Amino acid sequence: MMTLMQARERAAALDALAPARMSLEEAIGSVLLDPVLALQDIPHVSTSAMDGWALAAESLPFPDGDSGWALRPESAHSPATRPTPLRPGEATEVLTGSPVPAGTHAVLRSEHGVIDGDRLRALRTSPDTAAQRNVRQAGAECRAEDELVPAGVVLTPARAAVAAVAGHDYLTVIRRPRVQLVLTGAEVTTSGTPAPGQVRDVFGLALPQMLKELGAASVASQRLGDDPETLARTLRQISAAGTTDLIISSGGTAHSRADALRPALDMLGAQLEVDSVDMRPGHPVLLAQLPREEGPLYLLGLPGNPLAGFSALTALGVPLLRALRGIPAEARTPTLRRTAGAQLPGARRGVRLLPVRRGPQGVLPAGHSRAHMMRGLADSDALAIVPEGGLAQGDPVVCLTVPGQREEGLEWDG
Repeated sequence: MMTLMQARERAAALDALAPARMSLEEAIGSVLLDPVLALQDIPHVSTSAMDGWALAAESLPFPDGDSGWALRPESAHSPATRPTPLRPGEATEVLTGSPVPAGTHAVLRSEHGVIDGDRLRALRTSPDTAAQRNVRQAGAECRAEDELVPAGVVLTPARAAVAAVAGHDYLTVIRRPRVQLVLTGAEVTTSGTPAPGQVRDVFGLALPQMLKELGAASVASQRLGDDPETLARTLRQISAAGTTDLIISSGGTAHSRADALRPALDMLGAQLEVDSVDMRPGHPVLLAQLPREEGPLYLLGLPGNPLAGFSALTALGVPLLRALRGIPAEARTPTLRRTAGAQLPGARRGVRLLPVRRGPQGVLPAGHSRAHMMRGLADSDALAIVPEGGLAQGDPVVCLTVPGQREEGLEWDG
């Protein structure tokens, strides 16, 4: 039986999926294989920062002794319109974001200009006649071939937008894993109040969103009973289809006669990468590699008890998904360092993954933390890794963030 650290490191050491060329929309959430370089200067032309008029450097004297510019009769209707070069003493209308004509000295904003027939004057108090006032210079953000996004980072929506501004339509990224859920258990029901001998499904409800948060490209799901041969046949079919990178199963990971997963894996000749972990709850978790010609197909077997299953997903699923996505090695086993705000009880054997919540002096037990329970996890902010013997108030404690558990917009900073 592996220690928790050994199991997490083993999951984190798996190879990333193959790279692929994807559209910007498809690539969001994936890790970049190559850096994103600017294909041209950004902005690629000088543009106006205001609605108003582009001014030539030289103004013209007016009969009344004032000075200004000869206003072209053309009107600006779209930033896509590129005006012809300005001649000395000329001005032409421009819009925010539109290219300024060659020969532009500055842009006079609309509220600072006075039109008199075909003449344009600037208010005496306006600063807009200073050189390059309200002009966004070509190349101000970057020059062609500048690196905008480094390789090895996740392509966020903002980074994809930068790539689009730079002129890219496609990028080479490491594929995000396609996940197939295989949910076992004849006693599992998906709606209503469970009858005696039945339990409500929790994994089919929560896992898809958790896995999408962890970077899965897609999550499909199917349900089976507890027959090892049926399970083996189903796993073989999933493998042969070639459309799945990771199988996550729920239930049947222990060694009793009612547990179907291990016999099914034996039938397939699967190789166990992790065969149980010295942690409570969740110790029957396993990680296996199914034989497949076109590359490995991994299976993460989660125990069927709710807290045990989600603890196993947090402990092994997080580094596993990060490894398959090609997240840099140093970021594949993330933890939080916190302080125990009260005594945190340990398990009789191995480490304990204890649901905890924030308190004024540190993390506190969330309660209801037995393997078959859900309430403690629902009330928690994280899982504390508690060694045998427990932790006293004030002791440092390492925590794992449960996928999907952090409230939207809430950073756990204490």
